[in-house]
Parts: sequence; structure tokens; C-alpha cells
Amino acid sequence: MTSSLADHSNSCEAKRPTFLLIEDDAVDVEAFRRAVKRNQVDCELVHASDGGEALQKLRSLVDESDDVGVLAFLDLNMPGLNGHEFLTEVRRDDSLKRLAVFVVTTSRHQRDIALAYDKNVAGYFEKDDLNSVLEMARQFAGRLVFPTLGSKSE
Repeated sequence: MTSSLADHSNSCEAKRPTFLLIEDDAVDVEAFRRAVKRNQVDCELVHASDGGEALQKLRSLVDESDDVGVLAFLDLNMPGLNGHEFLTEVRRDDSLKRLAVFVVTTSRHQRDIALAYDKNVAGYFEKDDLNSVLEMARQFAGRLVFPTLGSKSE
């Protein structure tokens, strides 16, 4: 799993989306990485092991470029800053509040689902079907007009 950041050029054709995987389980990280390859998703894959690390990486991406396309894939159950807390922080932060976030978790609890959608997630998926998640993400990222993140997003 690479944590390097993509070269974000001004050309829409050349720009690859950045997928930020926020996941603490090494086995799930590897499964996600393999699903990205298997589904031929052309993206820069960045990993964070908890919500705090993810916020740092997002802020670095935003500081580096005002034209960055990021999709976040978020596990809810993590030590440190968990998924719900991460969503709360992202939605409070004017430079990150438009981030597209997909929850990918094992939780089927209606409370978790409701809380995630209350924080404007783009979708809620179970981890047991990563191929479907990545196929959807590949198509979604290829057609999505990414929201502008950062202070220039007004």
C-alpha cells in the first residue's frame, strides 16, 4: 500500500482520482488493494489506519493542490478516531466538508447506517463484497465531477 500522493495536473484527462482507504485491519487493507487491481481501478491508493491519520493526509492533499479528486473509503470500527468521529470532523471542516465518503464496514446496525447517512455519506457497503464496491467506485470515479476541496471551494 503506497502512501505517496499523486501528481495532480491541471488536465482532466491526466488526473487520476485518489482513493483514501481508512482501515485499521491489515488483512482488509490487503483485500482492498487486491480488489483495486482485480477491478482495474486507475487510482492513487493512499492508506490511513485511523481517522486522525486520514485527516492529516487529507489536509496535506488539500494543501498540495486545490484541484484534487478524492474518494474516501471508511471503516467505522477503528481505534483512535473512529469512522463516525472522522465523519463529524470532516463535515465540520470547511476545507473538507464536500469530501465524497463511502462507508465500507462489517456493521449492519441500523444506528450505524443512520448515523453515517446523517453525515452525508455517498454510500454504505459491507466489506464482504469488495469486488462490487470497487466496480461501483471505478465507474463512479470515471464519471464523477469531483467537488473542490480546500479554501478555494467557495
